[in-house]
Amino acid sequence: MNKFLININGELFNEENAKISVFDRGFLYGDSVYEATRTFNRIPFRIQHHLDRLFFSAQKIELELTYSREDILVLIEQTIKASPHNDIFLRIILSRGTNKDLGLDPELSSKNNLIIITKAITPNPDWWLTKGISMIFYQKKGHERGPLPKTGNYQENILAYKDAIKKGANDAIMINSEGLVTEGTTSNIWMIRNNIIYTPSLQDGVLEGLTRKTLIQLAQCKNLAFEEKSLTPNDFQEASECFISSTTRNLVPVTTIEGRPVGDGLPGKKTLELLRMYLEFVSVE
Repeated sequence: MNKFLININGELFNEENAKISVFDRGFLYGDSVYEATRTFNRIPFRIQHHLDRLFFSAQKIELELTYSREDILVLIEQTIKASPHNDIFLRIILSRGTNKDLGLDPELSSKNNLIIITKAITPNPDWWLTKGISMIFYQKKGHERGPLPKTGNYQENILAYKDAIKKGANDAIMINSEGLVTEGTTSNIWMIRNNIIYTPSLQDGVLEGLTRKTLIQLAQCKNLAFEEKSLTPNDFQEASECFISSTTRNLVPVTTIEGRPVGDGLPGKKTLELLRMYLEFVSVE
């Protein structure tokens, strides 16, 4: 059985047959935006919010859309219906289009390419919840500020991840040029201290994750002590608990940072309780 089902501009392919032109601007220049989400029992998680962010990212890089929101929703539904799985990962990629020639000029392309890649969601490894993951700090080279667009240019995240693996960790916590924590390579980062839940401010150069947004909504609904603020590496090393969040992984405890244990070095009780509350919250939604 094929692992992937891919929709390219309305046509369905498996991984062996799915192809785009070498002149696609996403391939040539990273000139694309994307979203990653999942389904729960064939229902895409907060898809309207994901499309809001896709359109925000497109606006930030001045990518003129030739697909409407309704067009994209139709193709997402087409792909989910064709999938044999109930719980699937969806990566929605929108490139500026295919160039007629080499060159940066956006006028060289006329129509967006829309690619939807799907595969079955696999359960998180058990050890993530019994042992937790390890992370390092990584100094970013860029100087972005404010909420970030989600684009095809992920070079800095790749370098951060490579550095983490080289140092024997599972992932990296990125730090901006002012020494403030921003996010993980493909996740948002959180810490707990004195029973208060903290996450970095969007203004420090953070991608506004949909799981992040949902957790903030959950904290407000449940009257949990929560703050969104600028945080330093030292704040995280003094935390009693730490975790990352993403749509496909939910919440994952972080138990080691730079080789030093977070709290008692075990997945935090509050983190595991938040995970339970989060899964209950999204299942009802």
